[in-house]
Amino acid sequence: MTRFGEKVKTAREALQLGQEQLGNLCGVSRRTIVSYETGGKFPREGTLRKLAEALGVTMRYLQNDDCDDPQAGIDEEPFIQAAQETFGKKGAAEMAGLLKQNEALFAGGSLSEDQKDMFYEAVSRAYFMNKQHAREKFGRKDK
Repeated sequence: MTRFGEKVKTAREALQLGQEQLGNLCGVSRRTIVSYETGGKFPREGTLRKLAEALGVTMRYLQNDDCDDPQAGIDEEPFIQAAQETFGKKGAAEMAGLLKQNEALFAGGSLSEDQKDMFYEAVSRAYFMNKQHAREKFGRKDK
């Protein structure tokens, strides 16, 4: 089990980045990076995304101490991020849940990356269409 701060430091050092360089890439101070690495602080969602991008790892890897794969969830992240941008944190959680629930479809077989992408796109499209329909039907009515 590797903690968030250790993951940040290990990934940063593997890229041969200094704390200040990483901070500049993420829009935070060197002091903030030090605080992340020493376990004193955990970033907000937007900063976590920037941190994951700068380090070349996924947000799932950084958020989950039990996750040892820096690329865990790489296929799903763009779809989860799109849901977050459109529907907020709750939308991202819903999309992540949908994709997680359907992981069993891949068990025991092998799908190409293109096939996985097609599946994720189909689930994402269905999610967005249904959310929009619900907004139109049950959302606030302008007077």
